[in-house]
Amino acid sequence: DPNRTFVEAAKAYDDNQLADAIAGWQSLLDAGHIQPAVLYNLGNAHFRAGHLGQAIRAYRHAQTLAPRDPDIRANLTFAAQTAGITLPHRPPPLALLHNASRAEWRALAHAAYWILALLLAARLLLPRQRTILRPAIILALLLLLLSLAGLTAHHRLQHRPELVVIPPGQTLLSAPLPTATPLLDLPQGAIVRQRGQRDTWLEIQYQSTRGWLPATATAPTR
Repeated sequence: DPNRTFVEAAKAYDDNQLADAIAGWQSLLDAGHIQPAVLYNLGNAHFRAGHLGQAIRAYRHAQTLAPRDPDIRANLTFAAQTAGITLPHRPPPLALLHNASRAEWRALAHAAYWILALLLAARLLLPRQRTILRPAIILALLLLLLSLAGLTAHHRLQHRPELVVIPPGQTLLSAPLPTATPLLDLPQGAIVRQRGQRDTWLEIQYQSTRGWLPATATAPTR
Protein backbone atom coordinates (compact mmCIF):
# COMPACT_ATOMS: atom_id res chain seq x y z
CA ASP A 1 0.00 0.00 0.00
CA PRO A 2 1.76 3.22 -1.13
CA ASN A 3 -0.03 5.39 1.44
CA ARG A 4 1.04 3.10 4.26
CA THR A 5 4.63 3.07 3.01
CA PHE A 6 4.64 6.86 2.84
CA VAL A 7 3.29 7.20 6.39
CA GLU A 8 5.78 4.64 7.75
CA ALA A 9 8.65 6.47 6.04
CA ALA A 10 7.44 9.77 7.51
CA LYS A 11 7.30 8.21 10.99
CA ALA A 12 10.81 6.82 10.57
CA TYR A 13 11.99 10.30 9.57
CA ASP A 14 10.35 11.87 12.62
CA ASP A 15 12.04 9.22 14.79
CA ASN A 16 15.39 10.06 13.12
CA GLN A 17 15.59 6.56 11.64
CA LEU A 18 16.89 8.01 8.42
CA ALA A 19 17.97 4.79 6.72
CA ASP A 20 14.44 3.39 7.08
CA ALA A 21 12.89 6.65 5.89
CA ILE A 22 15.15 6.74 2.83
CA ALA A 23 14.44 3.09 2.05
CA GLY A 24 10.69 3.65 2.34
CA TRP A 25 10.49 6.66 0.06
CA GLN A 26 12.97 5.12 -2.39
CA SER A 27 10.81 2.00 -2.60
CA LEU A 28 7.87 4.18 -3.68
CA LEU A 29 9.95 5.66 -6.48
CA ASP A 30 11.15 2.22 -7.53
CA ALA A 31 7.51 1.10 -7.69
CA GLY A 32 6.69 3.95 -10.07
CA HIS A 33 5.17 6.43 -7.59
CA ILE A 34 7.27 9.33 -8.85
CA GLN A 35 5.59 12.27 -7.16
CA PRO A 36 6.89 15.61 -5.90
CA ALA A 37 5.95 14.84 -2.29
CA VAL A 38 7.88 11.56 -2.33
CA LEU A 39 10.97 13.17 -3.87
CA TYR A 40 10.77 16.18 -1.55
CA ASN A 41 10.66 14.01 1.57
CA LEU A 42 13.38 11.73 0.23
CA GLY A 43 15.53 14.82 -0.28
CA ASN A 44 14.87 15.91 3.30
CA ALA A 45 15.92 12.51 4.63
CA HIS A 46 19.10 12.47 2.54
CA PHE A 47 19.93 16.01 3.60
CA ARG A 48 19.52 15.20 7.29
CA ALA A 49 21.69 12.11 6.78
CA GLY A 50 24.41 14.24 5.22
CA HIS A 51 23.98 12.87 1.69
CA LEU A 52 24.19 16.22 -0.09
CA GLY A 53 24.46 14.80 -3.59
CA GLN A 54 21.42 12.56 -3.23
CA ALA A 55 19.45 15.33 -1.49
CA ILE A 56 20.07 17.80 -4.32
CA ARG A 57 19.22 15.13 -6.87
CA ALA A 58 15.88 14.41 -5.19
CA TYR A 59 15.00 18.10 -4.79
CA ARG A 60 15.92 18.85 -8.41
CA HIS A 61 13.79 15.95 -9.66
CA ALA A 62 10.90 17.16 -7.52
CA GLN A 63 11.34 20.65 -8.97
CA THR A 64 10.97 19.35 -12.54
CA LEU A 65 7.57 17.92 -11.54
CA ALA A 66 6.43 20.89 -9.44
CA PRO A 67 8.59 23.83 -10.59
CA ARG A 68 6.64 26.52 -8.72
CA ASP A 69 6.51 24.76 -5.33
CA PRO A 70 8.09 27.20 -2.83
CA ASP A 71 9.12 24.50 -0.31
CA ILE A 72 10.96 22.47 -2.93
CA ARG A 73 12.68 25.60 -4.24
CA ALA A 74 13.67 26.74 -0.75
CA ASN A 75 15.11 23.37 0.29
CA LEU A 76 16.98 22.97 -2.99
CA THR A 77 18.48 26.43 -2.58
CA PHE A 78 19.50 25.71 1.01
CA ALA A 79 21.04 22.35 0.07
CA ALA A 80 22.95 24.01 -2.78
CA GLN A 81 24.27 26.68 -0.42
CA THR A 82 25.34 24.00 2.05
CA ALA A 83 27.16 22.14 -0.72
CA GLY A 84 28.77 25.36 -1.95
CA ILE A 85 27.36 25.11 -5.48
CA THR A 86 25.55 27.52 -7.75
CA LEU A 87 22.30 26.32 -9.27
CA PRO A 88 22.19 26.45 -13.10
CA HIS A 89 21.03 29.79 -14.46
CA ARG A 90 18.55 29.86 -17.31
CA PRO A 91 17.88 32.95 -19.44
CA PRO A 92 14.42 34.52 -18.83
CA PRO A 93 12.58 32.99 -21.85
CA LEU A 94 13.86 29.49 -21.02
CA ALA A 95 13.22 29.99 -17.32
CA LEU A 96 9.61 30.89 -18.13
CA LEU A 97 9.16 27.72 -20.17
CA HIS A 98 10.61 25.62 -17.34
CA ASN A 99 8.32 27.31 -14.82
CA ALA A 100 5.66 24.79 -15.82
CA SER A 101 6.14 21.04 -15.81
CA ARG A 102 6.13 18.86 -18.89
CA ALA A 103 2.77 17.42 -17.82
CA GLU A 104 1.30 20.93 -17.53
CA TRP A 105 2.54 21.91 -21.00
CA ARG A 106 1.17 18.67 -22.42
CA ALA A 107 -2.25 19.30 -20.86
CA LEU A 108 -2.29 22.86 -22.19
CA ALA A 109 -1.30 21.65 -25.67
CA HIS A 110 -4.17 19.14 -25.74
CA ALA A 111 -6.68 21.71 -24.51
CA ALA A 112 -5.50 24.42 -26.92
CA TYR A 113 -5.55 21.98 -29.85
CA TRP A 114 -9.14 20.89 -29.30
CA ILE A 115 -10.36 24.41 -28.55
CA LEU A 116 -8.71 25.62 -31.74
CA ALA A 117 -10.27 22.76 -33.72
CA LEU A 118 -13.74 23.57 -32.35
CA LEU A 119 -13.34 27.28 -33.08
CA LEU A 120 -12.23 26.58 -36.64
CA ALA A 121 -15.19 24.26 -37.12
CA ALA A 122 -17.51 26.96 -35.75
CA ARG A 123 -15.96 29.47 -38.15
CA LEU A 124 -16.86 27.22 -41.07
CA LEU A 125 -20.37 26.48 -39.83
CA LEU A 126 -21.14 30.04 -38.73
CA PRO A 127 -19.64 32.34 -41.35
CA ARG A 128 -21.45 35.38 -39.93
CA GLN A 129 -19.60 34.93 -36.64
CA ARG A 130 -16.10 34.94 -38.13
CA THR A 131 -15.27 38.39 -36.83
CA ILE A 132 -16.36 37.48 -33.32
CA LEU A 133 -14.46 34.16 -33.39
CA ARG A 134 -11.20 35.59 -34.75
CA PRO A 135 -9.72 36.80 -31.38
CA ALA A 136 -10.51 33.46 -29.74
CA ILE A 137 -8.88 31.57 -32.62
CA ILE A 138 -5.76 33.71 -32.38
CA LEU A 139 -5.57 33.21 -28.61
CA ALA A 140 -6.00 29.43 -28.92
CA LEU A 141 -3.29 29.34 -31.59
CA LEU A 142 -0.89 31.35 -29.42
CA LEU A 143 -1.52 29.05 -26.45
CA LEU A 144 -0.86 26.02 -28.65
CA LEU A 145 2.42 27.52 -29.90
CA LEU A 146 3.46 28.43 -26.35
CA SER A 147 2.73 24.93 -25.08
CA LEU A 148 4.73 23.42 -27.95
CA ALA A 149 7.65 25.70 -27.04
CA GLY A 150 7.41 24.48 -23.43
CA LEU A 151 7.39 20.84 -24.51
CA THR A 152 10.38 21.48 -26.78
CA ALA A 153 12.32 23.01 -23.88
CA HIS A 154 11.68 19.94 -21.73
CA HIS A 155 12.57 17.63 -24.61
CA ARG A 156 15.92 19.36 -25.05
CA LEU A 157 16.56 18.88 -21.35
CA GLN A 158 16.03 15.15 -21.85
CA HIS A 159 18.34 15.15 -24.87
CA ARG A 160 21.10 16.79 -22.83
CA PRO A 161 20.10 15.72 -19.34
CA GLU A 162 21.01 17.28 -16.05
CA LEU A 163 23.13 15.13 -13.77
CA VAL A 164 24.15 15.50 -10.14
CA VAL A 165 27.64 14.70 -8.88
CA ILE A 166 27.01 12.23 -6.06
CA PRO A 167 30.32 11.31 -4.35
CA PRO A 168 32.73 13.94 -3.03
CA GLY A 169 36.21 14.48 -4.39
CA GLN A 170 35.42 14.37 -8.12
CA THR A 171 37.63 16.10 -10.68
CA LEU A 172 36.66 17.15 -14.18
CA LEU A 173 39.26 15.85 -16.65
CA SER A 174 40.35 17.03 -20.10
CA ALA A 175 39.88 13.58 -21.69
CA PRO A 176 38.13 10.30 -20.86
CA LEU A 177 41.23 8.84 -19.21
CA PRO A 178 42.14 8.57 -15.51
CA THR A 179 45.53 10.13 -16.31
CA ALA A 180 44.11 13.12 -18.22
CA THR A 181 44.81 16.69 -17.17
CA PRO A 182 42.59 17.85 -14.28
CA LEU A 183 40.46 20.85 -15.18
CA LEU A 184 38.25 21.53 -12.19
CA ASP A 185 37.34 20.08 -8.81
CA LEU A 186 33.61 19.38 -8.70
CA PRO A 187 31.79 19.81 -5.38
CA GLN A 188 29.43 17.12 -4.20
CA GLY A 189 25.93 17.92 -5.41
CA ALA A 190 27.05 19.97 -8.42
CA ILE A 191 24.40 20.00 -11.16
CA VAL A 192 26.04 19.42 -14.53
CA ARG A 193 24.80 18.98 -18.10
CA GLN A 194 25.69 15.90 -20.14
CA ARG A 195 27.13 16.70 -23.58
CA GLY A 196 28.30 13.30 -24.74
CA GLN A 197 29.45 9.82 -23.74
CA ARG A 198 32.36 7.52 -24.53
CA ASP A 199 32.25 4.05 -23.02
CA THR A 200 32.01 4.53 -19.23
CA TRP A 201 32.86 8.23 -19.38
CA LEU A 202 30.54 11.20 -19.72
CA GLU A 203 31.37 14.52 -21.31
CA ILE A 204 29.75 17.13 -19.11
CA GLN A 205 29.56 20.87 -18.68
CA TYR A 206 29.68 22.60 -15.32
CA GLN A 207 29.09 26.31 -15.62
CA SER A 208 31.46 27.34 -18.46
CA THR A 209 33.85 24.36 -18.21
CA ARG A 210 33.51 21.18 -20.27
CA GLY A 211 35.34 17.96 -19.50
CA TRP A 212 35.04 14.28 -18.70
CA LEU A 213 33.88 12.38 -15.64
CA PRO A 214 33.27 8.68 -14.91
CA ALA A 215 29.59 7.85 -15.38
CA THR A 216 29.51 6.23 -11.94
CA ALA A 217 30.15 9.63 -10.34
CA THR A 218 26.80 11.08 -11.43
CA ALA A 219 23.09 10.33 -11.35
CA PRO A 220 20.34 11.86 -13.50
CA THR A 221 17.90 14.32 -11.96
CA ARG A 222 14.90 12.60 -13.55
